[in-house]
Amino acid sequence: MTQPTQTIQAIAVSPGIAIGRVLRLRSHSHLLEPEPHKLEPGEVESELNRFHAAQELTRKQLTELRERLRARLNSQDADIFEAHLLLVDDKMFVGAVEKGIREDLYTADYALYQAAEHFAAVFNGMEDEYLRERGSDIRDVAARIMDNLSEAHNHEIGLDDRRIIVGSSLSPSETAQLDQSKVLGFAVETGSATCHTAILARSMKLPAVVGIPPELPESLSAADKLILDGYTGKIIINPDARTEEAYRLKAEAAGALYNKLEQEKALRPETTDGFMIQLAANLDTPEKIDEVRQSGACGIGLFRTEYLFMNRLKVPDEETQLDVYKNLLVASGEHPVIVRTLDVGGDKLNSNLYRAAEQNPFLGLRGIRLGLHERRDLLETQLRALLRAGIYGNLRVMLPMVSSVQEVQDVREILDQLTAQLDREGKEHVSRLSLGVMIETPAAALLADRFAPLVDFFSIGTNDLVQYTMAIDRSNERVAYLYRPTHPAILELIRRTVEAARQNNIWVSVCGQVAAEVRVVPLLVGLGVHELSMPPASIPMVRRAIRSMSMHEAEKTAQEALRCSNSSDALALSEALVRRCAPEILNI
Repeated sequence: MTQPTQTIQAIAVSPGIAIGRVLRLRSHSHLLEPEPHKLEPGEVESELNRFHAAQELTRKQLTELRERLRARLNSQDADIFEAHLLLVDDKMFVGAVEKGIREDLYTADYALYQAAEHFAAVFNGMEDEYLRERGSDIRDVAARIMDNLSEAHNHEIGLDDRRIIVGSSLSPSETAQLDQSKVLGFAVETGSATCHTAILARSMKLPAVVGIPPELPESLSAADKLILDGYTGKIIINPDARTEEAYRLKAEAAGALYNKLEQEKALRPETTDGFMIQLAANLDTPEKIDEVRQSGACGIGLFRTEYLFMNRLKVPDEETQLDVYKNLLVASGEHPVIVRTLDVGGDKLNSNLYRAAEQNPFLGLRGIRLGLHERRDLLETQLRALLRAGIYGNLRVMLPMVSSVQEVQDVREILDQLTAQLDREGKEHVSRLSLGVMIETPAAALLADRFAPLVDFFSIGTNDLVQYTMAIDRSNERVAYLYRPTHPAILELIRRTVEAARQNNIWVSVCGQVAAEVRVVPLLVGLGVHELSMPPASIPMVRRAIRSMSMHEAEKTAQEALRCSNSSDALALSEALVRRCAPEILNI
């Protein structure tokens, strides 16, 4: 029996439109809690051997999967499984499993489950979306090892026809093994735009959405037909003929637009009256530098260094960090690379970074606070590596979670001391780092005129700026309605920041999520932001929006938005300008 026609709003993570029948997925990669059976002391060694055998088999499977994916897609996205392979052999993770077997006398299955849930919970508690998603990778790897412990080796999804997959989750391993000739797209409950499953979907050119209602998969049958809109996140269940035809036409128009956008990547992102807005790329790991090049970005507007500190028994030393920064700068050529110093927030990673847990870590010792007040050794090591790396390219460094002028002054003093150290050691380095601060606390925005004389640039982190200004946890669905970047208070803080920068002849970037939102681009442009930094895939659409409007129109719209009393009115003004100038963008 088919469901009545209805529309569901999910979250788009991979563009495209799919129309077809349903395949309900029961994932093989759910990590289920096994019974906590205890071992006899004499069984410990054989249980350790059982775990190590499953570990070895998992390593072999992931290596084969990586090579198959490389051959099929010819894509660096296959290197996702490099990260999975590292997890299989991660010393902290493996050590925790071995401890559970050897000391707690649990079976390998239960010790594995406990270790995986512990590390996944650590990542899931982090503020940074990219890092949160690494918890899913841990569960994916652990589920594969668990299957190998029980000798359940079937990881492939069987398909007899072209279908849209619907389920609670889809792991990177399962996604990579999908038969593209039989999969039209997928819709799942868990995940985000930064998860590895979404990255693979984009590489495989499969429309995908996440965030579907948990009850949806069980309510559908193989007889139900869906329209899956990977541009807007809409799912239409059993559409009528007119709606289906409209979406077929939309798919054709969208494909044509994306082809045109691909041809425009060499065009300058300037308004119709000649004002240039730099478009840079956010980067999580150096392996994705090719995506930055292909997007036509002017450089890297945000390089997150947190991945260097993940899953390590010891923090990365100066030489390890130097090698990463040097390679990234060389690969970027003359283009600027903005490196953000360590900004781990949300919860402790391990005792190598945090010495104590915090009741409210989002308002605690994170960002520059950690480096200045508890782990100066981490900050100094990173700054030494950056001073040395600066000779290899156009390096800029920015400090996260700044809220007082004294913090910038303290960092300047540290840089002077480190420069003198390197001179005495005879190590080559830049004489001065281009230093900026992230404007992501209301204090920093309100005191922008005091910060501006001390730094070379501002980078507005709108994700946290909205969260702290509106006093909301942006991961809490119950107050998500308050998370509105176009709230007049946020626009006013951006205006004040830009004005302070203008008076002190420095430039301003926006590297938060809103930089990629084409409906908001007119407001950012009109407020005077010089650079927008975003995921590489978002650059073509934002470039088209900028090239379609005039600075005069954008400034007028921004001024009107500042006078609004709520976020929806401000957004409507901005969206109206995009619709007048580039309707094809909003029609997708």
